[in-house]
Amino acid sequence: MKVLFVSTLYAPNEKGGAERTVRILAESLVAHGHEAVVISLAPDGVARQGEVNGVRTYYVPLANLFWKQSEAGRSRLERMSWHFIDAYNPVMARRVRRILQQERPDVVQTGNLQGFSVSLWRTVRRLDIPLVQMLHDYYLGCPKCTMVSGTRNCARQCGMCRVYATPRRMYSNLPAAVISLSRRMLTRLEDTGLFSEVRHKVIIHGANNACVVPTPRSNKPSGSPIVVGYLGRMENTKGIEVLLDAVKRLPPSKVTVLLGGTGDEAYVDGLRRAYPQSNVEFLGFVRPAEFLERIDLLVVPSVWEEPLGRVIYEAYAHGVPSIVANVGGMPEIVDEGRTGFIYPPADSSYLAGLLQQQLDAGWRGADFFSACVARSADFSVDRVFGDYLKVWETAIRTQAAPPVEAGCPQAPRASSTL
Repeated sequence: MKVLFVSTLYAPNEKGGAERTVRILAESLVAHGHEAVVISLAPDGVARQGEVNGVRTYYVPLANLFWKQSEAGRSRLERMSWHFIDAYNPVMARRVRRILQQERPDVVQTGNLQGFSVSLWRTVRRLDIPLVQMLHDYYLGCPKCTMVSGTRNCARQCGMCRVYATPRRMYSNLPAAVISLSRRMLTRLEDTGLFSEVRHKVIIHGANNACVVPTPRSNKPSGSPIVVGYLGRMENTKGIEVLLDAVKRLPPSKVTVLLGGTGDEAYVDGLRRAYPQSNVEFLGFVRPAEFLERIDLLVVPSVWEEPLGRVIYEAYAHGVPSIVANVGGMPEIVDEGRTGFIYPPADSSYLAGLLQQQLDAGWRGADFFSACVARSADFSVDRVFGDYLKVWETAIRTQAAPPVEAGCPQAPRASSTL
């Protein structure tokens, strides 16, 4: 099988979990004797092709007003114009079409299409190639990819986002299948009018390709100190203040907080001034494996609806449980009381109570270790690759018929049983 992926960024330009997942899948295809091709944007604007770990790569220049990742300082009109072009960009579709005609893959999987636009969906189907859409963020419903206004989650799609998303709704039934990192993200995007007639919708939570030999943990008696960690971007939607407010309510000698990650320096400096306690350590950039070995418990206190927290299942591989805010897709991968706990978002009092309960009862490190390591198997590369392979095979069977266009009759909506 030959699978062609389209992703805004790809190695060596990857920046986040979405690009990392594409790389894991592409390299898994090669490892299993298949072919993998990736088309991504060229940050320097120079078209080129090459190979990365056996994966054939094409880097395509962006046809828009500026490189999106460098929009700081751009005027509101410039940013609006950029998104207007990105709503449906036929120039990018033509550039990709030439590669598709050359490669003739068995199936195309598109991910974040920022810079490419959904014009690619029509191009893929006009070439009679089966199409799968992978959802890693809210791009299809929100140009900012977050469905957040300021620091608040959008209860519904705003008027401007709905205008920009018009082509995305129009052509959203062209994929044979949709894969989402979480049920919550899929539901929020469906609520904007997307994928109403797509028959196969599958939740595949994520893939972890790290080779980990975790250090076994021990149970601790009541009152023993614990080390709590936060790992991720340092920004105001991550709820870091919620964690730090909760810890302020507890005896400093009983809880140490390690904060790993980088972000806006002004924001981080503000946190340092607001929480100068000796039991709070700002570590900056850290290697995840080393960080996770230092903590007893991970806290993911986001206040925005993250599609999924990759750090949760990375922590599982180290035998580390998580306390997560009940927003986005994160609660879907936490087994209450076994691999972690769930608390109301932005409720520092409730979070403090949860932490106090663990102190009073005695930390069940060995119990959590066994449960988390067992749960981490659900996110192994081989397991997840098998799930994707089933979806690709289903897409090929489903779209063996001539391609469809938006507005054409579709089969009735049904839930996938892949």
